[in-house]
Amino acid sequence: METKDALAEVRRTAGLTQDAMAKKLFVTRQAVSRWETGETVPNVDTLKLISKTLGVSTDVLLGQSGLVCQSCAMPLRDLADFGTNADGGLNTEYCTYCYQDGGFTNDRTLDEMIEANLRSLDEFNAANGTAYTEDEARSILKAHLATLRRWTA
Repeated sequence: METKDALAEVRRTAGLTQDAMAKKLFVTRQAVSRWETGETVPNVDTLKLISKTLGVSTDVLLGQSGLVCQSCAMPLRDLADFGTNADGGLNTEYCTYCYQDGGFTNDRTLDEMIEANLRSLDEFNAANGTAYTEDEARSILKAHLATLRRWTA
């Protein structure tokens, strides 16, 4: 996702007009419009302010997430992948399937999460040109998921 699209989506998700966002950031509506059309990009200080004001990481704003859900390890590529906090803002640690409205959507144990992820093994193997067996994938998942925030807290 490009920065211009990420900025527009974050603004809309926050329920803000361009004018309302501009007021929160102490810039003009035209500046917000230029960011969203790709004519310009906010400077570093403004990106930090947007991040703090709207509760999203600068990686998300730059369209370079590289993040994974800290519960199930799903890649968080688009804003629609992110869960939500109690105030409706985006949660950049957990995916929409694991975390909504400030809480986890399920009370799975780590072993149950591993088994749930294994249901997508055929799809994963096909998409990545791999041929993990169920036992191999289970071992990899157990080692990886155990390092994620939800399971280390």
